[in-house]
Amino acid sequence: MNSRPDTPTYVLGVDGGTTKTIALVADELGHILGAGRGGNSNWLGPNVEGQMEVVSAAARQALAMAGLSGGDIATGVFGLAGADWPEDHEQREAILARRSIARHVVVTNDALVGWRASTHQTFGVVIAAGTGSNTCVVTPDGREWCYGYYVDGAGAHALARDAIRAVLRAEDGRGQPTALTSIVLGRLAYATPENLLRASYTGQLDTEAVLSLCPLVFEAASAGDTTSIEIIRRHGQALAEYATAVIQRFDMQRLTFDVVLAGSVFKGKGPLLIDTITQAVHRVAPHTNIVRATFEPAIGGVLLAYDRLEISVTAQIRDNLTRTMPDETFFSTIDGRGTGQATRRWNRR
Repeated sequence: MNSRPDTPTYVLGVDGGTTKTIALVADELGHILGAGRGGNSNWLGPNVEGQMEVVSAAARQALAMAGLSGGDIATGVFGLAGADWPEDHEQREAILARRSIARHVVVTNDALVGWRASTHQTFGVVIAAGTGSNTCVVTPDGREWCYGYYVDGAGAHALARDAIRAVLRAEDGRGQPTALTSIVLGRLAYATPENLLRASYTGQLDTEAVLSLCPLVFEAASAGDTTSIEIIRRHGQALAEYATAVIQRFDMQRLTFDVVLAGSVFKGKGPLLIDTITQAVHRVAPHTNIVRATFEPAIGGVLLAYDRLEISVTAQIRDNLTRTMPDETFFSTIDGRGTGQATRRWNRR
């Protein structure tokens, strides 16, 4: 699709997860014109109206910053956590279409926007690890398959919970002493492991504070804490297991393709997690390239919108996206926070 200069084409890319929802508006040349941010838009069950309002609000923030309306947006691609089964996609698409935030609405899984953000290839695998986790494949013949509801215990929340469990095990004698005891108690503001246990048992732990433990486990592992090292290795092996299983499921062991690592967990300090995944994947598929995310997942939504419109993604478009996207603080979840407003503009030269 070739747009004339006097009729610019605008797209909307959205990444909606358990901690945050990001929306970006861009023109066909790769200039990010507006951004919006909201909280959790992941929800299970038949009633997702509230979560789709979170998505819509983030999109409206981005549209307002860009000075545009939904009628100006040719295509919006919404990568949403919880959109796993066909009925999940259909339900969300129907709701979002009624919100008038784009002329054409496409819903896909949030892991797939993370994949598209970081690869030039037409097929491959993505391991997405944010608050939760998912692993998806796009096969050489164009099929898409995600683990979705099959995923069991992975991502920042599970890793942080393992850190809490390690503190309690060290206290009751089943585990070894660990630097995580002082780290976890300090971050969660409990005087003793027993106080922590009581709060956990009665459901009083603050979710955002718990999530903020994840990067601290990586820091402790980099400092040599053996318990933290074991936690990260174990999570690396678990994440790799999803990738190797899906590679074998679709008989891709002998092919060359990217395995994209997307999500906040992969921003943790040190190489241990990625090295663990790399070794496990290469034992099954030795020709794969392990690729760390180059763009935030919401950019993948923009790129998938370009794909839908048959706009060729050139090096210049990628350069423009890099230059005009918000800085890292806009996307950050390092402190566990999810909500926020896009209150400032950035250089969009």
